Amino acid sequence: MSAILEQLGLDQTFFAQLAIFFVLFVILSRTYFKPFMALLEARHKKTVEDREAAERLMQQADTKFQEYQRRLAEERAAARKDYEEILNQAKKEEANLLSHAREEAKKITQDAAESANAQREKVKQQLQADVESIAQAISEKALSRKV
Repeated sequence: MSAILEQLGLDQTFFAQLAIFFVLFVILSRTYFKPFMALLEARHKKTVEDREAAERLMQQADTKFQEYQRRLAEERAAARKDYEEILNQAKKEEANLLSHAREEAKKITQDAAESANAQREKVKQQLQADVESIAQAISEKALSRKV
């Protein structure tokens, strides 16, 4: 074995250094490496938990967004329905107003036509009376000239 150690260039100090290394490794692993590994594990766990929490929040946000879109579509449909009802009512009121206006205009036109007919009849009667008096006056003048 000493031949192998000489061939590798190792002497008695190698074993002492190896023992010191193992002792230091055991001490450091308990005082430094284990807490450091626990810290890395906690960090990894926190990162995974944060990622999972973020995914849950994203799912909640997606759910709320879908709910928002559904409610928005419902409200738009309700608003469209209300708009069309109001538009139909306005059209009915417009038709009623136009109908009443037509009837009123027709009545006014008929009254005006009747009034015009009455006045024409009155004027006609006056003219006939005047024609008769004028005809009588003309005939009297014509007869009085001859006589």
